[in-house]
Amino acid sequence: MTREEWLNAGLDALRPWFEEKAMVSIPLDTRVSVGFPGGGSARKRIGECWARRMSKDNVNEIFINPTLSDTVQMLDVLAHEAIHAIDDCVSGHKGEFKRIAKDIGLEGKMTSTKAGEKLKAELERIIKTLPTLTHGALDLSKRKKQPTRLVKLECDNCGMILRTTAKWIEQTGEPNCACGGHFYCA
Repeated sequence: MTREEWLNAGLDALRPWFEEKAMVSIPLDTRVSVGFPGGGSARKRIGECWARRMSKDNVNEIFINPTLSDTVQMLDVLAHEAIHAIDDCVSGHKGEFKRIAKDIGLEGKMTSTKAGEKLKAELERIIKTLPTLTHGALDLSKRKKQPTRLVKLECDNCGMILRTTAKWIEQTGEPNCACGGHFYCA
């Protein structure tokens, strides 16, 4: 079973909990995939739900970050993102989102909720009903960081900052500033 199939089965298993605890239904056409969220840092954002208007198929698209490996956390994040799908990303982390989150057992700051005791127990129960998920999480710490391509120059007179390529400096030398000062590598 792929991670995507497992997450979709997990979403289906969450539906009764949402209906019982918050009296809401997760849209049946909601799609779940594994992938890096579209905004912000891949290291910080662990899940994201996209509004229907963003999808050519007019469905909510949920992405769970492939750096996650703990299955309870994966379902925890999925539950958070499912709330966004319920209101089509309208209320952000306030209003209806906050009500549903609290009703199903999410706790903490609404932008980074965690499962409370009762929800965590339910997630653990759900995991026992799903096939074993075997996958290796991506480890971003092993990714080679791309070096900065621009060189920072600073005026020795007015402090103006300029960024340019090392190749340009090699070909023309360090430039002069409009104030009459000289740029140097900062």
